[in-house]
Parts: sequence; structure tokens; C-alpha cells
Amino acid sequence: MLYKGTMFAIALLTAYSPDVAAVREIPALEPPADAGAPWAIEWSTPDLRDQMTPQTLVLCSDRVDYQIERYWSLIEKLGVLKGHTVLDGSKLGAHKPVAGSVGYIVSAHRGNEEQALSHCVASPELRAIVADFIDKEISAQRDTLQDLIRVGILPKGTRPSQCYTRYYYPTEDYYPTRSSKQWFAVVEVDDSADNRCSDDFLPGIFGISLGSCRSAGICR
Repeated sequence: MLYKGTMFAIALLTAYSPDVAAVREIPALEPPADAGAPWAIEWSTPDLRDQMTPQTLVLCSDRVDYQIERYWSLIEKLGVLKGHTVLDGSKLGAHKPVAGSVGYIVSAHRGNEEQALSHCVASPELRAIVADFIDKEISAQRDTLQDLIRVGILPKGTRPSQCYTRYYYPTEDYYPTRSSKQWFAVVEVDDSADNRCSDDFLPGIFGISLGSCRSAGICR
């Protein structure tokens, strides 16, 4: 529990504090002209790399066309992501993934979560997950931020990230276990007035460090 709490605090430090995030990021160097991707890519969990991400992903989003292009572009640029497929959840048609081998990405601006699901071929279980996220997770992440400020881990006046996300695993309480480490759904909610969260969410799907993705010139 102590390890999990420490890792969660580190993640929140990076998410909520631009100053802290700036210190942790790799210097913004330009990749050599003849270098092939990936260049300077780091993984959030180096021992697992992208193994926690299902090979086939179904995207349910209120900006599905834009995001599909971004995911395909990232996979194309990073040879290490070969084998991953991201499908438009509203256009699955005959290409219906085999149960158990697919993960869902539900990505929407705050208040558009139902819109993201309405045209997506998704299971009732996925609707329950999104409802759970909206009901509990955003307020829980805000409460955690206040706790970190209160105990002095984050400075007073630190603002919420406005980019809320959580991975759900096939266990009753939606947390990973030793026997089931691969997530089957991730919910992403952008509570900002613009699209600032899109670039933050993109590499995280595959377990890629946001700082190194930006430094490589892939996530801008």
C-alpha cells in the first residue's frame, strides 16, 4: 500500500504542478536527422513497456476523427507500437474485435461523456464504468490533490490538472491484480476550455512517458 501511495503521489505531482513536471522532463532536444523512431522514448513502467495495453483498442470519443488520426500517427511513428490497432467505435462493422482481446478508450470533454458512448458499439459494462468514473473518480482526484496540498507535498495554490483519467482492470474493484495486469478500459475527461488534454492522454495509453514523447517531437 505504501508503494502504491508513493507512486500515486508522484503521478499527481507531475500532473498538477507544471514546475515539478518541467524538472522531470527530458531537455527539449531535436532528434538527429537520420535517426529512426523511437528517439529518446521512455516508458512509465519500463519493465512492462506497452504490455499493459491491449493490442486492439476501440475509441469512443466526442472528437473521434481527430483522435483516431493522432493514434494512427503515433503508432506509425513508433515502430515499437507495431501490432497495435485503434478502431473507430462507431464504425466497427464487420471488424468486431474478439471478446477478451480488446480495450476501450472513452475520451470526451466534460459533459460529453454520453455523446462519446452514444454512437459507439460498446458493452453495458462500459457504460457502468463511465458512470462510476463520473460519479466518483473526478471528485476523488480533486480530494487527493487537496490532501497533498494539506500535508505539504504540493504547494498551496496548486491548481487541478483539468485532465482526468483512470484505467479500469477486469476485477471487481477495477484495480489490477497479479493475475490480471492488462487494463480493459480507460476513461479520459477533459475539463478544460480548450483541447489541452489531448496530447497528455495520447502517449499514456501505451505507457509512454509524456516528457520523452514531447522531447522526441512526437507529442506536440
